[in-house]
This record gives sequence, C-alpha cells and structure tokens, in this order.
Amino acid sequence: MAEGIARWMLGQRVEIESAGTHAHVRDPPAANAVKVMREKFGSDISKHRSRSVNDVHIDDFDYVVPMDDDVHDYLRANFPNLGEKLLPSWGIEDPYGCDLFTYEETAVMIQKHMQELATFINENEK
Repeated sequence: MAEGIARWMLGQRVEIESAGTHAHVRDPPAANAVKVMREKFGSDISKHRSRSVNDVHIDDFDYVVPMDDDVHDYLRANFPNLGEKLLPSWGIEDPYGCDLFTYEETAVMIQKHMQELATFINENEK
C-alpha cells in the first residue's frame, strides 16, 4: 500500500520502489490492500508483486523509509552504508492477515506520513 499511496500522492516527481525484509517474493498484495487502495485512492495495486530488499539496489536510493521499528533495525544492521538515507521508522505495523478496517487505518497512517515525507523531500531539494 505504501508504494501505491506514494505514487498516488507524489506522482512522477520521484521514483518509488518498495521491498520487504521478510517478503514472500512475487506474492500478490492482500485482497484487503487491493480493496482499500481501489476504494480510497482510486489506485489499482493488484499487479504489484512483493520483493525483497536483497533484490533491489537499495544503496542507490536517496531515501529509505522503514514502515516499522523491526524493519528499521534490520536495515541498519544489514545495510550499514545507508547512513542518513535510512529515515526513522514510521511505526506502522504490517496489516497482513488483518481485517479491512485495519488496512484502512494503516492506509490513513501511511498517507499522513507520506505528506510529511513530501514536505521533507521538498525542503531538501532546495
């Protein structure tokens, strides 16, 4: 959902990729994630497939945004070269396997943090 919300909010201004630390590689998004993204953001994420952080060129990213503290800790331990590119955790737990309401709440939290990230990016582009 985070990648879909980022694309919806930031559009073509930035290049966006998502990957997980414990992803089941090539899995489709959860049905509740697809539904929330379609209904709340008009975004179709059904074709998205999960990827591992080990399968992307993470060192090439300008910023790496960990959704929760465990992800932040994993990235800091396994990718020490990220340095200040690794932003603080957003404290958002993965809703995988939860009900629709939990996915909706998660999407709202992601959107709030994404607005803050957009401001951060704008300020650092100057």
